[in-house]
Amino acid sequence: MFAADAPVWSDQWTFFASWPQDVLAAVSIVLLSLLIIWWRQQSSHWFRITMLTLLAALGMSIGSYYFFEVPVYHANCPAGCAGWRGFPLRFAVIDLRHITYLAPGDFAMNVLTLWLLWLVASVIWRLLAMVLHWEQRSWRSQALFIVVAAILPWALTPRFVNPPEPHITGEPARLAINARRAAEFTYDITGLWVQRLALEDVRLLDPNADPTPDAVNR
Repeated sequence: MFAADAPVWSDQWTFFASWPQDVLAAVSIVLLSLLIIWWRQQSSHWFRITMLTLLAALGMSIGSYYFFEVPVYHANCPAGCAGWRGFPLRFAVIDLRHITYLAPGDFAMNVLTLWLLWLVASVIWRLLAMVLHWEQRSWRSQALFIVVAAILPWALTPRFVNPPEPHITGEPARLAINARRAAEFTYDITGLWVQRLALEDVRLLDPNADPTPDAVNR
């Protein structure tokens, strides 16, 4: 499965670069430097913590390529629009032939963003552990702390962060909103395991088919 979905590395450095992302990258680098300095002052294991959070960010970024996909879609785009992969930032484009191209710069930016989130989370965990006197607690209290402070926030993230989906307006957007509401409130699809729904156009664009809008919409 994964081999079939392997991307083609693009000669283009970025697909989604913009000045806000450039600003975000600069701010992220500054914050990462400050957080690493903070850890270096707090613990002799600062390098291990830095590398573990980097590896976690890299693993999550690679995983997001496979688990967060917006396929080629026709909603609000009758001729077919390119899809993408990656989360929280997009770093791969799926063209109308369903070939995926990965941009190294966008991928690095996604890793950088996730690394920053991991380091911020690690600092919060460290401060909470200091306040709650982690080392003096029983193993049950320590396990409860891990569940509440570490596992639960990640598990509840889908409650507050929308999954990636096509950006549509007008009548297609109204139909998508109505379908989502029906799924959530009428059919009770969402719950503990399915917390949010995203729009996905299930119509496939055949590269050998008639590319006219009338043919695509059939």
